Amino acid sequence: MMKKNIFCLLVIFLAVGESAVSQSLKITGIVKDAESQEGLFGATILFNGHGTISESNGFFKMEVDPGRYDLTISYVGYETFVQPFEVTDKDQFVDINLQPSSTVLDIATVTGSKYNRSVARSPVSINVIKSDLVANTNTVKINTLLDKIPGVQIVDNQAIIRGGSGWSYGAGSRVLLLIDDIPALQADAGRPSWGDIPVENISQMEVLKGASSTLYGSAAMNGIINIRTGYATSEPVTKAFTSYTHFMDPQDLNKKWWTSAPTRVSTGVVHKRKIGKLDLVANGFYENFDSYYEDAFDEKYRLSANLKYRISDKVSIGINSLYNKAKGADYFTWKNGGSGAYSGAESSYSTRSTSRFFFDPQITIYNRKNDRHKVLGRFYYIDNDNNLNQSNSSINTYLEYQYLTSLIDGKMDLASGLVSQFVESDSEVYGGELLYATNLGAFTQIDYKLSEDVSLTGGLRYEYNVQKSPEVIFGDSIPDGITSESKIISRIGINYAMSEGTFIRASWGQGYRYPTMAEKFVQTTASGFQIYPNLDLESETGWSSEIGIKQGMKFGTWLGYIDATLFWSQYENMMEFSAQSFDGTLGFQSVNVGGTDIKGFEVSVIGQSKIGQVPVNILCGYTYINPKYQEFIEGTIAHNSISTPVGETEKSNFLKYRSRHSFKTDIEGQYQNLTFGIAGIYNSEVVTMDALISNFAQIGLYREANPGGYFKLDSRVGYVINAFKVSFLVENILNDEYTARPGLLEAPRNISIRLDVEL
Repeated sequence: MMKKNIFCLLVIFLAVGESAVSQSLKITGIVKDAESQEGLFGATILFNGHGTISESNGFFKMEVDPGRYDLTISYVGYETFVQPFEVTDKDQFVDINLQPSSTVLDIATVTGSKYNRSVARSPVSINVIKSDLVANTNTVKINTLLDKIPGVQIVDNQAIIRGGSGWSYGAGSRVLLLIDDIPALQADAGRPSWGDIPVENISQMEVLKGASSTLYGSAAMNGIINIRTGYATSEPVTKAFTSYTHFMDPQDLNKKWWTSAPTRVSTGVVHKRKIGKLDLVANGFYENFDSYYEDAFDEKYRLSANLKYRISDKVSIGINSLYNKAKGADYFTWKNGGSGAYSGAESSYSTRSTSRFFFDPQITIYNRKNDRHKVLGRFYYIDNDNNLNQSNSSINTYLEYQYLTSLIDGKMDLASGLVSQFVESDSEVYGGELLYATNLGAFTQIDYKLSEDVSLTGGLRYEYNVQKSPEVIFGDSIPDGITSESKIISRIGINYAMSEGTFIRASWGQGYRYPTMAEKFVQTTASGFQIYPNLDLESETGWSSEIGIKQGMKFGTWLGYIDATLFWSQYENMMEFSAQSFDGTLGFQSVNVGGTDIKGFEVSVIGQSKIGQVPVNILCGYTYINPKYQEFIEGTIAHNSISTPVGETEKSNFLKYRSRHSFKTDIEGQYQNLTFGIAGIYNSEVVTMDALISNFAQIGLYREANPGGYFKLDSRVGYVINAFKVSFLVENILNDEYTARPGLLEAPRNISIRLDVEL
């Protein structure tokens, strides 16, 4: 009996000992961006197929038995990390730096979800432009680069996505501009200040097409343009450029007014470095533009600095700042469509002096569960001095709280937050009255991974808007001087990875836009036209939907994708500036023109290939739209104010200031130290416009004499010599004469030389 008990005890002892020897060990670590050293949320960590997901600040932990493994770490937008790894007899910590991926299907974007996800996995259409194209095309104002993206048009500094809006005379926008995820529209007028974008320090540019009000609020009704600036790198970097542009004679020499050619000189510099726990980015820009428009010019300088300090692995604080000072002169319309096309109508000529600055404080905190809490804000001050009694100043204070967490073992990502924005505007065009606006919002969005192939998106937003003015303004009264409105909007989407490289998506999202101060209260004169306020202007609502397929392609040396999309949008109470009669006098007023319906499709191809030993990047796309008024009968505002299409005798139901067809392409190659590229843009004719504008300054006559659309062809070539790059660019090679909007002729052929240096 004793021997039997001893034997049992020995068996138990050996079993316990074996268990102790083979006990799992704890592996912890962090996954970071190799350049910015930021932790990456949602990276996949695998030890021979067994794994976990990194938490909000990039940290991960798991238990692994001792032995030899293949450690694999992957993350959207980055090269996959694979390395043999041995788990020994003690706990271990690993520090992994992932390199950004050059694969076009795996580019990461934050715009559609508040966190990184690949463009292929998004339920909506997103285009991403990397920083190299900014430098290679000598972009000194980002709106010119946006014009290369399929489905996007820039008309008189206004962004239009898939025909969702037309030319709006500089007031109101259905496309929201973000700089580092913070709204950057001039709040009282709802228009972008493109000069505030630091082209010398852009990391990438993301364009989301379709209703995005759920995450970003009122102005994102038709889409989003998100400019992500560059960050400090582990090694100090200094980049600088200078460029000179010479504008040549127009095709019709009768339109040439100058004896000395118009020119533009631009220069920019950026310095990035890490100093211990401090990240520093400082940059500056200067431009002097002696315009091809008679007596017009633009001179500006811009200074910017971004600071970020890591208090600990869990807490970081930062502040971004920008100061922009400019002076210039321009005009609203030309003198006439003949010899005065590059000269301005005397009544529309204006001089201006502008000062703008903002600073963006922010703090990011990760709790014990590694959920992310982020508070970001912006104080934005604008002062515009104008000689036409149109001077204005405004203060915009923006504050946002974001909460991001991962649930259900990483299958669900939740982003939610609170938003507040307060605007104070003092403008001569608002009757010299002080106006106030308040916007409050709350949002939540869930991205759920139903399976390895299917992901679902759903979101809600509550928005509350208030405008405050004097109780009596422009001879009319507003009870207590206050108008207010609240709205709940939603979005849903699905992405299905049908097979390797094939992604099908569908989405539907509501849009909402509250009238800006400029649309509701503006009273001024432009080119002899009276602009009237409309205190009864109502908000517009609508929805945008799409179904698309993104097909990755790899054959031979070609690697890329083709994307095809069908889209459909409807708006109710759409706001447009339209010609109206006031006591027998014609003028313009922002009015609700009723419902609209926009259908269309888009096909784009983006990829990389090799021709012999020459790598080639390709971006091209075609967009077709058919935008109509839901009610277009005689006597309606839409029918009464619209022009008759060129060559036709009856009015056509086609929304104003839009082109039916658009085709764009950009092809860039590199052979050893030589880079070269060619780009083309075709837009068909603007079908309809305001009849009142058509009869002014020979605009209608010019359209009849120059029917059809336009084709613009550009080229570029560059050569790298050590740390230097010299580029030579030609825009509008064919010297085509065209207008993007009525009454304003675009630039003739021009040539540029640019020098870049990186230290």
